[in-house]
Amino acid sequence: MRRAACGALWLLLSASGATAQVPAETARPSPEALARYADEPSIAQLLAALQRLPELDPEVARRAARRARRGGWLPDLRFALRRGQARDLSAQLDPGDDRRRVSTDDDLALEGSLTIRLSRAAYGPDEVALLREERARERAREERARVVVAAYFERRRLQLERDLRGRQDLETLNRIAELEALLDAFTGGAFTRIMRHGP
Repeated sequence: MRRAACGALWLLLSASGATAQVPAETARPSPEALARYADEPSIAQLLAALQRLPELDPEVARRAARRARRGGWLPDLRFALRRGQARDLSAQLDPGDDRRRVSTDDDLALEGSLTIRLSRAAYGPDEVALLREERARERAREERARVVVAAYFERRRLQLERDLRGRQDLETLNRIAELEALLDAFTGGAFTRIMRHGP
């Protein structure tokens, strides 16, 4: 589901970038024109924030695989308490005594076992699933990075057109706001944090 959403956004951004006409004045903006955006997040900062998102970090799956392998060294302890009777009941009668002596022989046994599964220390049974999860996280991060890069540079192009060419139409302003919201959502709020407080 998340991969499909990223793909749809990537197609949307690609289509909008392919049909947009870049004015000659913004094809190669001067350093003075770009200086006005010096306090905004750079693409490197946003991609670094993307790497730190826990839901996209493949190291999470790697750590889980290491923990699963270490679990093979943990012993499996089992204890059992068993009570039995070798002889259920005995009765003894003395010829000159009216008293009856009744006794039982009870056995009480404590059993214990310790099992170490060394095979799990070399290869955990759920390691294949964890490796799949690691690859899925890497693919999701790559897809999200592509969307972030496309959104970042489309926003910068629209900003240049707005500031250098005076494009203040509602469509341009709304698209810039939409791309800022997309960048903020896809970087876990890093875009807004950097805009407010700096890197």
